[in-house]
Amino acid sequence: MKRNSWIPLVAGAVAFLLTLGIGGAVGTDWLARNIEMDRLVSAIEVSEAAMGAVQDRVVVVLEELDAADLQGQPTDAQSDTQTKAAVAELAAIAVDGADSIGAAGRAIAAVNILPWHTEIKAAKEAYLLHNYAWQAYMQAAIEDPVAFTVDQPLVNQSFIDSQEPLEDAIPKPSLFDLEPRVENIFVEGAPQVAGEIV
Repeated sequence: MKRNSWIPLVAGAVAFLLTLGIGGAVGTDWLARNIEMDRLVSAIEVSEAAMGAVQDRVVVVLEELDAADLQGQPTDAQSDTQTKAAVAELAAIAVDGADSIGAAGRAIAAVNILPWHTEIKAAKEAYLLHNYAWQAYMQAAIEDPVAFTVDQPLVNQSFIDSQEPLEDAIPKPSLFDLEPRVENIFVEGAPQVAGEIV
């Protein structure tokens, strides 16, 4: 009986070490999820900033064009010159946007995610569709800047579709202010009325 008294001690020690190991693995995985989401959200924030910069520049050009039209009746030559200048500026904005938004998309695609972090992978893929829609939008605007004046349903819908996957991927509890940062993405970039860009 005495020679087997060590068995409960060994069993207890093994159980303790297993619990410690499992707890450590869970904690490490939770931290990894937070780090991955921080990197993904940071890359998305850069993408949204690039899109916002395009929107801001387009608004300025269109407002200047409207203001010029309101200043009396321009001659056909003046109107034609102003329109050509606006079209050239919009085309340049589209080129810059294609570059910056494309670079942001590549940074998002490069975010490493562990294979079993399926929610984060789904969030990444959902937002990449939005970035790719914007890239296609910029290519269309390079070819014809009139694209800036028409509704972009794919851009708008892909943005809406990315919200739930991103929110679902936030670890619980979260680090790095992930919840307010994700919320802010969809507050700042909320879809506009038809005919405007998101």
